[in-house]
Amino acid sequence: MARIKALHGPTLVISPDSPSPFPSRLPDSLPARLPLVIIGAGQAGLSLSALLQEAGVEHCVLEAETVGASWQRRWDSFQTNTANATMALHGHAYAGDDPDGFMGAPEVIRRLRDYAHERSLPISEGCVVQRVRPESGGYAIDSSQGPIHARAVVVATGEYRRARMPRVPFAPAPSLTALHSGDYRSAHQLPDGAVLVIGGGQSGAQIAQDLRDSGRNVYWSLAQRHSHTRRLRGKDSMTWWDMAGRIHQHVSEAAAVLAEQPDALRKARTAEFPLISGKGSAGLGSSISLLAMHRAGIRLLGRLQEFNGNIARFADVRPQLHTAIAATRAEYAYLDSLASAYYATRPEPRTDDARYIPEEVYLHWEPQPSPGELDLQATGIRSAVLATGFVAEWPWLDVQDALDAHGYPLGEFGISPQPGLFFIGMHNLQRMSSSFLCNGGRDARDLLPAILQHLGRSGSTGSGAG
Repeated sequence: MARIKALHGPTLVISPDSPSPFPSRLPDSLPARLPLVIIGAGQAGLSLSALLQEAGVEHCVLEAETVGASWQRRWDSFQTNTANATMALHGHAYAGDDPDGFMGAPEVIRRLRDYAHERSLPISEGCVVQRVRPESGGYAIDSSQGPIHARAVVVATGEYRRARMPRVPFAPAPSLTALHSGDYRSAHQLPDGAVLVIGGGQSGAQIAQDLRDSGRNVYWSLAQRHSHTRRLRGKDSMTWWDMAGRIHQHVSEAAAVLAEQPDALRKARTAEFPLISGKGSAGLGSSISLLAMHRAGIRLLGRLQEFNGNIARFADVRPQLHTAIAATRAEYAYLDSLASAYYATRPEPRTDDARYIPEEVYLHWEPQPSPGELDLQATGIRSAVLATGFVAEWPWLDVQDALDAHGYPLGEFGISPQPGLFFIGMHNLQRMSSSFLCNGGRDARDLLPAILQHLGRSGSTGSGAG
């Protein structure tokens, strides 16, 4: 097979100028018994740890790498998709001097570490969990720092664990360099020549832009995703969505779920966020406009159908683009209506936010047919970036009937049917913001009463906005 570097093993993110604030622990320094163990020190695990600390619940956070390590697996030009002002952990809101900007990965990692250090959260870094299995009165945890018995376990490792390969026949020629988006850092990693980007989500769109900005000829096989307006009438669009109560709306409150439509909850949980970017020349992010990418010379292709040797076959992109254009315009109209209602009773500032609106909102675009087949040698394509997502995977979780056939947690919004087992921080597990930096500990506060009940405790759900 072509050279594909999958995500295996830890990637330490400690740098000389930003050492971990947590001292190394000896193998016997972890308590042998604890009321609760959190596995994973990302935004969700940290917020829950802070809440448990406030509630007086003894616990420990086991982190295989270092705090916020998953953020290190981003490309060099990466910036968050949500504005700095929205970053929030439990009891903590952004108070920096660039609220309208967008952080790069190093700053996200620094802020997560600072939060953990300032609150003295009980984190054991470099502690790899090897197995979690039921045991009388709780769970036995085998770790690289010794065995632990816990009455309750919270899985907070996120779902972006293992690189997913394309879900179609995929056997590229050995001469093609193929790299998963989790390992992409910059165009310098790739051999000279054109690049094929496969995958239509946030990473695929932004990597395609990054490659084009680096002077590469780019072919992009996109999925069915429309573009989101970055700013509108003086405010970041996330502000409008938040004011409408949508960003932090619980999935159980989605209109289709309330209407008891068939399979509505599964669809709410698997819904993808529209394309949007925090990277922009003015520091206020940008929309990912499919039309603008087309005009910039990125060749838009339909979904990949088959990849064999030097021949790749695709669906016609036109149906996907027609659907995306309609959805982008509908979303823009909705946000514009929110703004009109807001400014009906207050003065509206003059802005130049038109630059943040996807071009397909206000320009007519009739997409041309896209090639159904590419000969990579003839087109000069020498490498491919696979932005095909990740698979939720917990091979160490040896608990029967905890996951469904797709590896998704069974139970109600993070509360497993297996007593004392909980999940937090997964995409749409409780709300749209469940895996976002702007969640602000909302999911943790929702989960805390169930945790305390299992532990036979009662107490406050902690301070901070709900």
